[in-house]
Amino acid sequence: MTSRKPGPLLAVDTTERELSVALQTGDGIVAIRRAPRKPHDETIHAAADHVLARAGISVKDISSVAVASGPGTFTGIRVGMAYAAMLALELRIPALAVSRLEALAFAASGGKILAAIDGFRGETFCQLFERKNTLPRPRGNPLWLRPEQWTDFKSAALSRGFVLSAGKPGARELLAPAASLLFRRRSPPFEPLYLKPANYEISRR
Repeated sequence: MTSRKPGPLLAVDTTERELSVALQTGDGIVAIRRAPRKPHDETIHAAADHVLARAGISVKDISSVAVASGPGTFTGIRVGMAYAAMLALELRIPALAVSRLEALAFAASGGKILAAIDGFRGETFCQLFERKNTLPRPRGNPLWLRPEQWTDFKSAALSRGFVLSAGKPGARELLAPAASLLFRRRSPPFEPLYLKPANYEISRR
């Protein structure tokens, strides 16, 4: 008996100023990442259609959708989650919420990982992971730290043998952890990962 190959997996990330969309099919990966002049909720549909057209498939061919659940901007997280939820409901396909910190840890090497993402204005989003059975497992809650807090936290983590994996993951980096969840038939709660207060973006402008 032959195993069924997974269908096309679409991933979207609207958590930052840049909008990124990636599509994984049996032929490879098609991805775009750009900073649109209009808000993400006005451009995400066109960006997804562009990626699908480049791959030569229709939106109806998608078998699952992954979305960056955070961390990132409050509004951006909401836009991406809403898009993925509506697409999943319309097509009756699985929708997976994937943490960007987990995506960083998934791509990192080593057994003990400190995943870190720029949290704007010198602040940092971070989380500790430890690899077990080839998969990164959280060793604590995700955090949003101010500069002085991050310095102390990083120093303590490095002294305990954790290796820093810092970056700016987008939709492409969501594909591997999402595919792993689908393969293992795991469906984590479809919930946003808000680390900053909802009014923070407004109060800091």
